Amino acid sequence: MYKILFLLAFVTNAFSQNVKISIDAPAVLNGRKAILLTREKGFAAVVHSIKLGFDTTHLQMDRNLVPDLYQLQVSQMKGSLTFFFDSGTQVRLDTTDVSKSVVTHSKSNPEWRMYWDSIQQPSDARLNAYVVKEVRARKKNQTDSLNYWVAQQDLERQEVLSKTGKFIFDHPRSYVSLYLLKINWYAFKNQGLFERLDPALAHHKNYKLLKEKRRVAKTSVTEIHSSGTKF
Repeated sequence: MYKILFLLAFVTNAFSQNVKISIDAPAVLNGRKAILLTREKGFAAVVHSIKLGFDTTHLQMDRNLVPDLYQLQVSQMKGSLTFFFDSGTQVRLDTTDVSKSVVTHSKSNPEWRMYWDSIQQPSDARLNAYVVKEVRARKKNQTDSLNYWVAQQDLERQEVLSKTGKFIFDHPRSYVSLYLLKINWYAFKNQGLFERLDPALAHHKNYKLLKEKRRVAKTSVTEIHSSGTKF
């Protein structure tokens, strides 16, 4: 089993970060294409292309793009790695299955793994099991059972949102919390979680996006109140 070591270091200037990726790969992978990209529903992907076989690859990234959740894929290789890409990250790539690669030297990735392993992944497993049972009940025309498993899915979605909100509340300095608040904004926008975030996150694109969403929402509420009929 071959493993590739990605060494990622960042040199910042006023507008961007120069990401240096050193790749130690077997010669058979020379020229193989890898991509590093963001994967979020409802948001355009930010994609960086890497060609294996070079000692160093340089990626120019805006200063406000990391830390964030990224996915690593390698052409003609099984699996993909989802991880929190942070300054100084090292990825030891398992070439038998990219998803089994090990991420180190990322301050944010341990928090992401904690959230994923303890909250999101178990919830996804339960939800998938409920869906299977719903389909089975539907095929057998078991109305009571069908309604029960549909209700269980709704309860599970509410439960994972509750646990996610608590995670954000308990980790106000975390870029993982910032990411989770962004992808669940409409569920959490009135719960004061944005106000709880540490101002140290303010440089990040996700923080700026949510700040603008909050401003627009407040403006809309103010306009509605001011346009009310006075007696």
